[in-house]
Amino acid sequence: MLKDRRELEDKLIKTIVNSKLKTEKDKVEDIKLHLSKNYQIGSGKIQKFLNNPKKEIEDLDIRELYLFTEQVFSKTGNMEIDPDTYFTDIDIRESRQFSGLTEAKKSEIDFPITVTNAQVVGNSAYMVTLDIKVIDKLLTSQLLHYNYDLQREAKYTRRKDKVIIEPTLNMKNVTEIQSHLLQGTLVPTVLVFNAATRSAESGTELIFDSKKMELTITKDTKLDVVDGFHRCRASQLALQQNPELNFNFAVLITNYSTKKSQQYQAQLAKATPLSKTRIQELEANRLSDTVVQQLREESELRGKISQTNRIHSLNKELVTYNVLADTIDEEFKMNTRADAADVGDYLTEVFSFLIGSYPEEFINNLAESRKNTIINDNNMFVGYLVLARRMMENGLKEREIRNLIKNIDFSRDNDLWKELGVLDGKGNIADTVKARRAIKQYFEKLEIK
Repeated sequence: MLKDRRELEDKLIKTIVNSKLKTEKDKVEDIKLHLSKNYQIGSGKIQKFLNNPKKEIEDLDIRELYLFTEQVFSKTGNMEIDPDTYFTDIDIRESRQFSGLTEAKKSEIDFPITVTNAQVVGNSAYMVTLDIKVIDKLLTSQLLHYNYDLQREAKYTRRKDKVIIEPTLNMKNVTEIQSHLLQGTLVPTVLVFNAATRSAESGTELIFDSKKMELTITKDTKLDVVDGFHRCRASQLALQQNPELNFNFAVLITNYSTKKSQQYQAQLAKATPLSKTRIQELEANRLSDTVVQQLREESELRGKISQTNRIHSLNKELVTYNVLADTIDEEFKMNTRADAADVGDYLTEVFSFLIGSYPEEFINNLAESRKNTIINDNNMFVGYLVLARRMMENGLKEREIRNLIKNIDFSRDNDLWKELGVLDGKGNIADTVKARRAIKQYFEKLEIK
């Protein structure tokens, strides 16, 4: 879209309500006739949208949103919702290809699915050939997923009182691939899907018949895209323009755990533009990375660790992956995975007591409290880790973190933070390197006995 979707949604809702469009029967019938005849959108859905646009609008996909906007604009003449100012040419072309009946039919396939001409290429790894029409059906049937633990960093969008996670896509690349598909110039490449272990109803996700050279993906298997989501999305767009398009991708289908798939994606990431922080997280080579993985899964930081080197406030994230991993690597002496497990267990409890002691600052009122305090600042976690390391070395119980920081004034008005170089004259952290060094020194000197 050319502009923010939320802006259009707000103006479209106001236009429908203020114009009292739903009471003008002739106009409503014209809209129903047009959308039903040309796009197979049911009159019941249209009426629900006009009766309660605020409730229904967030469930529309971008193509339906365009079609409804176009009709409301044509009936009201309100230039604030002119679709040409909100939608790209690609959006409009996609919308013209929309069919309510077609979308319903696309959802009719389900696992188990058997693929022929399959070959074993490794332990729990198989190579098959899939037509893009099959890939399209897998995606639209929600059988093939974009896994945010395996793919690029997620994009967070606030929609009313919800935060929606969306794939991070480079639409320029998608469009180029789509163009090559339509022109017949795309070079065949390998996609990578993973059938997640322990996801199938039967306990076995993939069944290979060596005699028939067939691979069966069993019922309820969670199939994720490990590499190639841009090509999958481009295939869908190309098929919308030319439903008869033929093209096959070679697909490597693995049967790995999430952790092993992450390691595989890390190998691929070295040849693709993932952020350095995300590659570091996926590889988990250092023992400190293993500790952070444990914190992500078991501690109060679950869902609050950013995958990038910046905090996403919409998702209420507290700390970045690299701040945790790098600081743990510097502060804690670990030689074996057993050492890492001990550190992970200790820090899990430390953060449980820390975050549990300040629910307003860390959970309930995060955004507002950040205006007045740095207790929940990303950089302050360097200090908490330094303090935790000193506590562990001195044999202190994890709960002691509460007593050690309860007398610290974390308010931005505290001149101490400016004197130390943590905050600048405006009460902000401008130089993170300088701030982290100062925070580390402060917590190194903090009295713990």
